[in-house]
Amino acid sequence: MSKDASAPPVDPADVPSIQERVRQALPDFTEAEGRVAHALLGDYPVAGLETVAKLARRAGTSGPTILRFVGRLGFASYAAFQEALRSEIHTRLQGPLSRYSSLRRDDEADLTRQVSEALRRNIEGAARNTSPEDLAAIVDQLCDPGRNAFFLGGRFSWMLASYFHHYLRELRPGARIIRDSSAAWADYLLDVRAGDVLVVFDFRRYQNDVLEFARGASAQGASVVLVTDVWYSPIAAFADYAIACPVGIPSAFDSGVSGLAIVEMLVAGVVEKLGETAKDRIAALETLRKTYNLGD
Repeated sequence: MSKDASAPPVDPADVPSIQERVRQALPDFTEAEGRVAHALLGDYPVAGLETVAKLARRAGTSGPTILRFVGRLGFASYAAFQEALRSEIHTRLQGPLSRYSSLRRDDEADLTRQVSEALRRNIEGAARNTSPEDLAAIVDQLCDPGRNAFFLGGRFSWMLASYFHHYLRELRPGARIIRDSSAAWADYLLDVRAGDVLVVFDFRRYQNDVLEFARGASAQGASVVLVTDVWYSPIAAFADYAIACPVGIPSAFDSGVSGLAIVEMLVAGVVEKLGETAKDRIAALETLRKTYNLGD
């Protein structure tokens, strides 16, 4: 059968990571396989690159259980599993320059249509990757007046964090954006209390400073909400909620549209849950803006 010429090429960013596949399969694993899954997720991807014996010791199980585990993921052997993991690591760490050589686009096709279709698929993928239960739980935390809400992003994803923060500070008090260089982030971390919520955006070429801040906030008892790509930031190992966003488009750069869509979904949920409380706050804010002659 010939390949459908009208079908778009498969972008690596649309392929679920091994980490995501493990997370999705968690309910189906046996108890022993579940220990392997948690050992792998707890130190991903390093644990998966260890020998069968070492991963078995880490998970407190046996070599045959490790082989059954990778078989459940669809791999014929542990070597095939590790090869796929190495390939994934190479993909997730790609920068724009290295992606130039792998761009695939039909020169006869309209670029605008191809990009718009990719953006649509990314948004739909992000929505599928966000369970209604997780969405409701995150919204509950963001609406809790007893919790401060902190927002953090990386070099590019900081724009998503800032956008989210601008909305939340209009809807509720206690919303803070983590600004400045990472050298000053200790000042913000000092104010994170147990029960607060940190919404962190971290996409491939993951930043160690973002990771360490999130780790510190989690250690201090904050709930960590991670918005990341389909390969998952290392922050996913200890995040309370992790939302995977497809990011692939026919470009040297990843798309941020799916991350923005998640922000819009969460903002809509907060508006609905806060109801009249948020409406009254916005009304008071509009009155103050008129006093200072300020627009949006």
